[in-house]
Amino acid sequence: MTWAKAVLIGLSITVVLIIFLGFVPSIFTYWWEEQTDSVVEIVHNLTGQEIQEYTSVRIRDAVSMGYQTVVFVIAVGAVYFVMEKRRRRLGQRGFEGVKEYLSGK
Repeated sequence: MTWAKAVLIGLSITVVLIIFLGFVPSIFTYWWEEQTDSVVEIVHNLTGQEIQEYTSVRIRDAVSMGYQTVVFVIAVGAVYFVMEKRRRRLGQRGFEGVKEYLSGK
């Protein structure tokens, strides 16, 4: 892989992560604000309890953070699996290969 291709791949991954970790939750937040009354009504119908508007904000934040966490875990997991595949392809040892203390002497 050339350095130019690596830079373009890194830039595209950065753009995708900014969109999925920043832009999508922002759009969701604005959409939720427009739907606050109907969300309060839906929660009231499901649970039978009246909720305050601040509780709706807490639910919105919990859903948004859950989404961001899932996207972040997918990104970290993808990096792990790609690097593990690369390590095996190159025939390198994993961390279990070192069995004694390496003092650096």
